[in-house]
Amino acid sequence: MVTIKDVARAAGVSPSTVSRALNDSPLIREETKARIRKIAEELGYERNELARGLVKGASGAIGLVIPDITNPFFAEVTRGVGVVAHARGYGVILCNTEEDPARERSYIRLLRRKRVDGLILTTVTAEDPYLKALARSKTPFVLVSRACQVVPAPYVGVDDRLGGRLAVEHLVELGHRRIGFIGGPQDVQSSLDRLAAFEAVLSERGVPVREEWISFSDFTQRAGYRAGKELLDREERPSAVFAANDVVALGVLQAADELGLAVPEDLSVVGYDDISYAALPRIELTTVVQPSFELGTIAADWLLSVLEGKPRRRLYRLLTPKLVVRRTTAPPAGSG
Repeated sequence: MVTIKDVARAAGVSPSTVSRALNDSPLIREETKARIRKIAEELGYERNELARGLVKGASGAIGLVIPDITNPFFAEVTRGVGVVAHARGYGVILCNTEEDPARERSYIRLLRRKRVDGLILTTVTAEDPYLKALARSKTPFVLVSRACQVVPAPYVGVDDRLGGRLAVEHLVELGHRRIGFIGGPQDVQSSLDRLAAFEAVLSERGVPVREEWISFSDFTQRAGYRAGKELLDREERPSAVFAANDVVALGVLQAADELGLAVPEDLSVVGYDDISYAALPRIELTTVVQPSFELGTIAADWLLSVLEGKPRRRLYRLLTPKLVVRRTTAPPAGSG
């Protein structure tokens, strides 16, 4: 491995001069800096960023912790974070928790040991106790998409109660009165908010809330398929389902197809997120749009502004969702 001494020897200067040149010191002439940088590049010299970070008190990197790297929603959040971080000269270290609270805590500890400058988190649970300790630390962090009930942390997300209301009101206005709900984990705030909206709209519109048609799963297609199969295979089944995210909705569509149910003739399905797959011609899922890329850019901009020493403004921002109607919803059979 090429060292700073190798660069100094090739340039005919001292190691301290090389160090100052590579760190853009005003004590070194510009032509000397340019010559040393050219020699360092030709030799393949790479700076030890960890050691440099310990000296400077900053690593130049932020940590991003997400629950499911395979979910296109979180992929877009990640892309938004990455675009802002790259433009501001920061790297991003990505950790995937697989919706496991223990893994989330382990990754947060690891990132702090690696001296990341700040954290962007999509927490696994609404009452994550580890966030209390993190809030007492000097590491700035911001939550994305999933709020936390235990600390008043900086947060950017979407108004999930409004989003849930848009989805369920759409089904009721089509004439559905037998409506089921398949949520994500029961300890995730976004899932709880979408369920609360589901129950509120049905109550307001005089539509029965059937507890046996309410279930919870992981936010995955496989879990949506299992929950959908169990719900739709009943002797009495709903005519419409509100799925708490799009990948769960894809699982419900898969279950309906296996059971010989036509969508939307026999079953209407509404998802949540508007992932890229939702608009594909063979799917055309009616869904609630979350501006996932924008969530990532807002979170990254806030965190990097704090790290750059700008005044720390309070961040609690809810973006407005909207409903996109496609082919998976229609009036119930026999209503016309």
